[in-house]
Amino acid sequence: MRFGRAAESNTRLPSGNSLSGNSWAIHGQFLGQFLGQVMNVDYFSLLTTAVAGKDTAERDKIYGDARGLIARSNLTREAAALHVSALEDAIQRIEDDLASEELNKDKSPAAVELLSPGIDWKRVAVIACAIVAVIGLSVFLYQYLAGKGLRGGATASRGREDIVMPDLKPGVDGGSSAAGLPFALQRQVVFYRTTVVPGSIVVDRENRFLYLIDSNNSARRYGIGIARECLKSGTLYRVTNKLEWPEWKPASAEAAKETAAFRPMAGGPGNPFGARALVMDRPDLLIHGTNSPKTIGHLVTSGCIRLVNEDVEDLYRRVSLETRVIFVS
Repeated sequence: MRFGRAAESNTRLPSGNSLSGNSWAIHGQFLGQFLGQVMNVDYFSLLTTAVAGKDTAERDKIYGDARGLIARSNLTREAAALHVSALEDAIQRIEDDLASEELNKDKSPAAVELLSPGIDWKRVAVIACAIVAVIGLSVFLYQYLAGKGLRGGATASRGREDIVMPDLKPGVDGGSSAAGLPFALQRQVVFYRTTVVPGSIVVDRENRFLYLIDSNNSARRYGIGIARECLKSGTLYRVTNKLEWPEWKPASAEAAKETAAFRPMAGGPGNPFGARALVMDRPDLLIHGTNSPKTIGHLVTSGCIRLVNEDVEDLYRRVSLETRVIFVS
């Protein structure tokens, strides 16, 4: 017994066309008698023709009529159950096919619209390129201004890199602030991508910057002045001592001659070593303040790595003993 395609039989079902629309009900009595005699009914073919062009409500009515015919037939309970199963399978197949057709119809207009020549793809491409260019320019400006600083100040410093800026005389207080310096040499948080451990100090001798490395690719940057003796120092040191208002004395007779002083000077305003000092594990290497803020960004005659007093005090508070100090050129 099978309920797919109708088997060859001397008894013929009404043609598909004869069961379309309202004619399904007209032929109901015939089909009910036919069900009692023939088990090979091709419900899929019959219903496909009957529901062609019908909406959901009309299709449901036709399906209901078909179910009613089986219920009113003279079939045994077992035979009726088989017919019902075959009918429901056919209905499911028909509804699946119709749903698939509807989905394809819905997609087709969108695809046609997307690919239609009416869209100005050249204009779309130009707008996309403009957006990319704006984003790229924004990133560049951010790195240019914040990451590297306003290069005008740095360029001016490097333009005078062979000129040693004279210090104020010991005891003369030139101020503690970087307010009069170019923006690039003032303390600020900048973008700084590095593999150096956060909390470390990086001294960029060429560009006259000191970086205190933070997390998330950022660093606190300070403008510095650098003595000629520290230009070719090593690369890796550590902080071994921290001093407040350190005592100053000339490093050599030549330095003393340039600074017009031979005697040591106690800590305090006007001290060439400034307000704070970080001493490294090489005795003549230290990061310190200054009484000459205008020398920041230049080569200087004494000391080693100098910051304005406000900056060295800020650095002093943030740095602990054993902090790593890395010199780069």
